Amino acid sequence: MKDDAFIRGENPMTKMEIRNTIVSYMALEDGQNVLEIGAGTGSVSVQMKKQYPGIHLSAIEKTVSGCNLIQANAEKHDVEIDVIHGEAPMILLDVEVKFDRIYIGGTGKRFVELMNWLESKHMKSGTILVFSLITIETITEIFEYITTPEHCYSDIEASQLNVSRLDKLGGYHYFKPLNPCTVIKCKFGGANG
Repeated sequence: MKDDAFIRGENPMTKMEIRNTIVSYMALEDGQNVLEIGAGTGSVSVQMKKQYPGIHLSAIEKTVSGCNLIQANAEKHDVEIDVIHGEAPMILLDVEVKFDRIYIGGTGKRFVELMNWLESKHMKSGTILVFSLITIETITEIFEYITTPEHCYSDIEASQLNVSRLDKLGGYHYFKPLNPCTVIKCKFGGANG
């Protein structure tokens, strides 16, 4: 899906090239319970639901404006997303769901607390997590966490995307760079590898 397919607002939106990588790493199948944390405009959730209409998708977003954008984008694309206003891990989900797939678009400053919450309440062995990150500190924090054997993550993969898009420069064209983004995928449970 192209970026202009979405209603934009003040919340940051994950760009097309990054969304495609995220959805690929999620390895989605119809019937799965899927959670997005830090859903922003809902572009990732909408694309997942459009491509896999049989998934059960919940999206947590801490801002009211973001929740409104997610709902507006879901309605525009005729998909059903359970939009949850709140901040993980403080929010108590109504249902104690064990998710098959979790995408984390933002961890804030509570990464370890967030992971403890997910591991104790919302993940099972085999749950796939995907993160998208732009800061070196967050990349380092997540990579160190998921590669520590006591945390039991396996099947670790990552891509760093340095994307440039065609743009005009006077009477010429050039490739205007976007912010680099790292996408990390891992599986909960099993031997670390």
